[in-house]
Amino acid sequence: MKYCTNCGRQLADDEVCTCRQQAQTQAPNQTQDNAQADNAAQQAQFNGQPQGNAQAQFNGQPQGNEQAQFNGQPQGNAQSQAFDNFTQQVSAAGQQLQNDKNVASIITLYKGLIKKPAQAAADFVKNANMASGFIFIGLFAIVEVVLSVVYLLSSVIGSIGGFGFSFYPASFFEGIFSGIVGEAVRVLILAAVILVVLNAVQKNKKATFAQTLSAACLYDAVYLPIILVAAIIDIIPFQFFGNVSSWLHTFAGVVGYVSIFFGVRAIEEDDNKLPLVCGLAFLATAIGSTIVNAIF
Repeated sequence: MKYCTNCGRQLADDEVCTCRQQAQTQAPNQTQDNAQADNAAQQAQFNGQPQGNAQAQFNGQPQGNEQAQFNGQPQGNAQSQAFDNFTQQVSAAGQQLQNDKNVASIITLYKGLIKKPAQAAADFVKNANMASGFIFIGLFAIVEVVLSVVYLLSSVIGSIGGFGFSFYPASFFEGIFSGIVGEAVRVLILAAVILVVLNAVQKNKKATFAQTLSAACLYDAVYLPIILVAAIIDIIPFQFFGNVSSWLHTFAGVVGYVSIFFGVRAIEEDDNKLPLVCGLAFLATAIGSTIVNAIF
């Protein structure tokens, strides 16, 4: 039995110990590990700053402050700039809406109704387009909803005075739907009858459906603003104001039909036939509205 004179490990009879060779192999690896540790220590500092602080700074500014600034402006100013940009976009959208020919024609109509109502109605029909007519049908739907809410509030106010109040949601929304559908049908029937009768009685001057639809929508164009005022007055819980509201409804109806008369006159060739055209159109509309109301 023999032992290694260097490490003291027990060896076999013919075995040679390899402890010296292993020691020589580990020495270069130890040197490489020490070099890597020194490089890591050097990388942990940058210009005398700890690594965490070096990453937290950019050109001498802490990272949090850098994110809070934009082009040298505090974050609050950046939010104010964003709000200004938003308001400019809204203003540009409003200007674009005013430049739209359909909206512009309606605005021009209402301006003309104040100064020269007959001429404004005639110009609106002559320069008619389908979109403007359907816009008035949509406006009527909106006004119908508003008026239903106003009358509901009027009933609530009346109940405070001891008249009692009951609300049925199904009937409420059914009334709104019936009013909108009935008005849309009325306008379309009126436009169709004016088109058929007008083109039947005149030879040289043919009307288009866009023109007769615009003429039919003149009623709503005049009627809607007036009945909105009447509805607001009707909320006042005194009998006199209820009478005023009724008078305004009558006035709105008369002015609406007169506006249709001037609109149709702009696209017909013989004034002698105008009473026949308008009379048949109004009669057909009344019959059609009665049928629609019976259905709904």
